[in-house]
Amino acid sequence: MEREHKRVQKDAGQPEISVLVPVYNVERYLGQCLDSLLAQTFENFELICVDDGSQDRSGAILDAYGASDPRIRVIHKKNTGYGNSMNVALEHAKGKYVAILESDDFAEPDMLQKLYDTAGVQEADVVKGTFYNYRDGESVRSERLDGYPKGRLLNGRSFPKLLDLADTIWSCLYKRSFLLEHDIRFHETPGASYQDISFALQVWLQADRVCLIEDALLHYRRDNPASSMNNPSKLFCVFEEYQWVEEKLGHILTDSPVLRRYFTAARYRDYLDHYHRVGAWYQYALLVRLESSFHGDRKRGWVAEEAFLPAVWGKLQEILADRDGFFGRTARPLPDARLTVCRFENIPIYANAFFEQLKQYPKVFIYGAGQVGKRLAKAIREQGGRVDAFLVTRLAEGKTVCMDLPVMEVREAKPAADCCAVVIAVTEWSQYELYVTLKEQGFQNIFRTDEAVRTLM
Repeated sequence: MEREHKRVQKDAGQPEISVLVPVYNVERYLGQCLDSLLAQTFENFELICVDDGSQDRSGAILDAYGASDPRIRVIHKKNTGYGNSMNVALEHAKGKYVAILESDDFAEPDMLQKLYDTAGVQEADVVKGTFYNYRDGESVRSERLDGYPKGRLLNGRSFPKLLDLADTIWSCLYKRSFLLEHDIRFHETPGASYQDISFALQVWLQADRVCLIEDALLHYRRDNPASSMNNPSKLFCVFEEYQWVEEKLGHILTDSPVLRRYFTAARYRDYLDHYHRVGAWYQYALLVRLESSFHGDRKRGWVAEEAFLPAVWGKLQEILADRDGFFGRTARPLPDARLTVCRFENIPIYANAFFEQLKQYPKVFIYGAGQVGKRLAKAIREQGGRVDAFLVTRLAEGKTVCMDLPVMEVREAKPAADCCAVVIAVTEWSQYELYVTLKEQGFQNIFRTDEAVRTLM
């Protein structure tokens, strides 16, 4: 149960620090987070909590805390995602400095004081300390800042390894005027999926005065089951965050080949981190995309081993040498034995549009004549494409036509197996079994109705 707080009377003037706390369905951890802030030895701060349409008791918990302390401002809004929540919080911030605390983490009592003192002495744009990894009630100090110079001013040009810190935006204090001057904001994509990385990259690429300190300042929760990535629509979200930063700040990377190489190295650290977090049935597709991206970056001259963390470089070399072997050694246990390594062809063609690429094949078959197959056939036709027939494993008596198209068994389409396109249009769990069937029959170009294709139907 949350701790009760006495109402604290504070000066109504401008706070020195605005602490931003994004909140979404964290009733289990929210009290500990807020208690740790209200127990800070530094008191001249405002606490801006943005409730992103929580469906649990989080909103009520925030309101109770807001009634107990005038420093707390609670903003309730409909669910629009982490990036939008953070931008709303930034827009309401009044402090000279901005700090961020995730609502399932909690702070050391002197976190704000230590950051604030250093920012003043160093006249820094950003001050950052390290943190504790918190799991099952135990905190272990992170080695994240080991090897980084402490207590003196740095920036990305003098110390490009700063870009490797793009995975943590907390345990930091940001000068708000610096954020405003450089229009540093969060990428407003749905849900909560790596928008913190693109924010941090903007900071490290543009800050002139950064100071790192030795102190561990907060406890980063590693045992929140809701923090794992299991949404197939978010499979390539980390790629999209890096692309967004590149579109926004590509001129900085173009002007500095060294920053470009460290930016590239940071990408693959985060790509691999994402690989280990997604569900087992999506990991292989992610590896395919990662490998293709790496080959392209190497051809552009953006890859330099010295910019990579040794562990990241080692994993990349394993993937390049034997992608399937790496997958077999590192993938999560499959929840269903039917899920095998499937080389579906969707991924390479998204950039050129799914429907347009299907037009290059002399014949196009849809495997599955149910509702998904019918919707897909209609969408292909609306885009000016052609469907030659529906395929089924076994033809039902009297079921030879669907949507004025012939329905035929897979074996009947075998003469075109090497040149046709087959799009599997059944429930996702069945797709893998049908893939194996098609490969055994000699079909070469196999696509599927994954989440990305469904958005086009």
